[in-house]
Amino acid sequence: MKGRLGNAVYLQHIEDAAAKILRFMDGKTERDFLADELLQDGVVRNLEIIGEAAGKLTTELKAKHPDIAWTKIGGMRNRLAHEYFQTNFTLIYDTVRGFLPEFRARIASLRKATRD
Repeated sequence: MKGRLGNAVYLQHIEDAAAKILRFMDGKTERDFLADELLQDGVVRNLEIIGEAAGKLTTELKAKHPDIAWTKIGGMRNRLAHEYFQTNFTLIYDTVRGFLPEFRARIASLRKATRD
């Protein structure tokens, strides 16, 4: 097992972080997001958690679900953590609005089907 805590726990972390982001962003426009540093920090922190937890999932689990963009998720986490000075908040907003709701639902169903 790659992750010490097990896939189910890391999937729960991903789902929880995605839920927080969606809750933080509820009713917020792009303009609201771009003007609110605290909101940006909360969203970025939880995107980092998603990427970190995704990196802890086993290779076997990720291979069984190639429809999930695991590499891009990890790449975003790395950019946010290591290239924080170049964060594109418009891209973050678009990712949250266009990708995160469906991704969270996919992770929730995957977590329910995962026993380890």
